[in-house]
Amino acid sequence: MIKKIDLYLLKSFFLALAVVIVAIGLTIIVINAVEELRDFIDHKVPLSSIAVYYLYFGGWVIKSFFPMFVLLATLFSISTMARRNELLAMKTSGISLYRIILPYLLVTVLLSIGHLYYNEYLYPSANRRRLEIKEFTIEKRSMRQFKHVSNVYRQIRPGYFYTIGGFNIDRGDGKDLKVYKTSQNRINQIITASIVLYLDHRWLAKNGMVRTFDDSAGESFSEFTEMALPDIQDKPEDFSKRIGKPEDMSYDELRTYIGLMKRIGGPCLHESIDLDIKLAYPLASVIVVLISIPFASNPRRGSIAISVAAGALISLVYFVLFRVLQSAGYNERVPKELAVWGVNALFFVIGMAAVVKARK
Repeated sequence: MIKKIDLYLLKSFFLALAVVIVAIGLTIIVINAVEELRDFIDHKVPLSSIAVYYLYFGGWVIKSFFPMFVLLATLFSISTMARRNELLAMKTSGISLYRIILPYLLVTVLLSIGHLYYNEYLYPSANRRRLEIKEFTIEKRSMRQFKHVSNVYRQIRPGYFYTIGGFNIDRGDGKDLKVYKTSQNRINQIITASIVLYLDHRWLAKNGMVRTFDDSAGESFSEFTEMALPDIQDKPEDFSKRIGKPEDMSYDELRTYIGLMKRIGGPCLHESIDLDIKLAYPLASVIVVLISIPFASNPRRGSIAISVAAGALISLVYFVLFRVLQSAGYNERVPKELAVWGVNALFFVIGMAAVVKARK
């Protein structure tokens, strides 16, 4: 059951977390606004659009830096109580460091779950709006490049693929369709059509021809006015150029994209690593608590300045190692599992060692 001591610890933690999010979040937003100021002026971006953009940008800040916010909030909360000798009073009353850590761990587990839910279900749609404002309102780029694609190539299954010369995503129509069926490095059938449509959740080819080749090098052909293409499972939006990076997609969107890349025979190692990182990164909030509490609980380290420096150093080391292993995984220099979970495993071991070694 929750006791008064737990409520006191959590109140201190959440107050520090709110201050950290507002202070550092606003700092990051101001720095970005200064960097983008020239574009705002050159493209005459309305103040209302800038305000909406940074509202959504704040969501990106929370998504990207939340474990660091938790780390700093924990350091501030614990170091403040250590400086006031409140931790010493708790230990003198028979409350061990393990008992003090417990509410922090439980609440950060819940925050990690919330962070994961936010990243995958709330953030992606809001972030797409942010990227659209940046692309089309701030940088004045044309939407046509995202709505009209050329030279589409897709594999239905090995030996069975199709190409489309040009396709309009909004209208769901395209031109110059070619469908190829092959076996043992020989073409068995070619379907060509001048028009391809996506209507009522199915693909149709119009004004085309079917050419079939047999083993004796013979050929037959037939013309058609309209033909259904049930084997094509792609949707028009699968052809569109995506705004943003894989980390901007939700877990389900990225998994669907990886499935598409596998289906067409394209590379997807980077995306597979990014997919697993979506699960690994939110857990960092729990792991950094294990490291920060034993450090900040020592009253000789209880100053705010030292806490800030320690938080910055731990965050820097974590993010640098995280990116190094991620890049190594992209280049296949380390196994995928090490690239995703290596830093979390290392910091978890360091955190557990720090808890065991700390004064109880």
